[in-house]
Amino acid sequence: MAKIIDKGAEVSGKRWMVRYREPGGRTARQREKSFDRKKDAVDFATKVENDKRESIYIDPTAGRVSVRQYAEDWLALKVASPGTLESYERIMRLHVVPHLGSKSIAQVTAADVEGLYARWRMDGAALNTIESRRIALSGMFSHAVRHKRISNSPVVEAEKLDNPIVPIDEKALPSFDEIAAIAHEIGPRLEPSVWLMACCGLRIGESLGVFPEDFFDGNLRLRRQVVRVKNGAGKYAAMYAPLKHRKEGEWRDIPTAAILDRFLQRLPVLNADGQMTHTGLVRTSWDRAISRLGLPEYNPHDLRKKWATETLTNGASLHEVSRWLGHRSINVTASQYGHLTQDGRERLRQIIQARYAPYVRPSRASTGRVPC
Repeated sequence: MAKIIDKGAEVSGKRWMVRYREPGGRTARQREKSFDRKKDAVDFATKVENDKRESIYIDPTAGRVSVRQYAEDWLALKVASPGTLESYERIMRLHVVPHLGSKSIAQVTAADVEGLYARWRMDGAALNTIESRRIALSGMFSHAVRHKRISNSPVVEAEKLDNPIVPIDEKALPSFDEIAAIAHEIGPRLEPSVWLMACCGLRIGESLGVFPEDFFDGNLRLRRQVVRVKNGAGKYAAMYAPLKHRKEGEWRDIPTAAILDRFLQRLPVLNADGQMTHTGLVRTSWDRAISRLGLPEYNPHDLRKKWATETLTNGASLHEVSRWLGHRSINVTASQYGHLTQDGRERLRQIIQARYAPYVRPSRASTGRVPC
């Protein structure tokens, strides 16, 4: 049991000391903590004994490791796809450690996390980007809770930013003429990537993982994507990885048009040295191309959105488009593209026309009559 010791009024420093043992019985390590007030000492002693009894005791020194060090250790042990690990490492290095790295993980509060969200927002990060960073941050602090470094996650306690899913604005996407201009301007080496994204709805990393033998009977069997990971020398290198939301060996089939046949001999897309390229290099070339063309600030992902809007507005079913896009759930597709489905719009027009037409009177202009 924790013992409260009165060191006397004449003692310099804090008068009340709590002496207790960590879980493990008489052989466990003995600790001490001092307080100015007896009430605080009693409350602490009660909490220590309750925590030990309920097996939720946290070593007060366990959370003294810095956020910078804990992030490094957590990433080194985390099991995830190469793309996820690369994303988490970048988030920690660029967006978390510069602001919280010097604090210990036990010192980080919900207010600190909310302040971080506000800083990201002021720096211009989109809500989806902030949510991605929040997921990584939450993963690290949840790991610390599970391993009894801290009692609660400040990310869980912090108020989340509202992040509504905004439907795709099809009028803000590049036109067919603009897509053709970008494909020509980006150059023959990267041109196949542009048309794979535009004609198959691929993500940029997926377009770099396509080989000629992946095409068969009017379909593309997509098996891999290109991601960047740190190699043994600590430098980033491109490598093939499983598809997003898929495990090793899983794939998805996408119907393809014959117009893509002309690009088969230029696959896979490689860099200028004939080696595997990565998404960052393609994005750089893309930005230069649209700058030279004087186009709006489209990004490569807009080609995937363009493919989805074209397929849905021309009669493809939402369920099939969701599967071809590789979304985790049809709910994601519906929230972003559901307003574009042609069958739903036309069916609504027919229903309203059939039900209400007999009851809508001709306008006054057409009859020449003015009601009394």
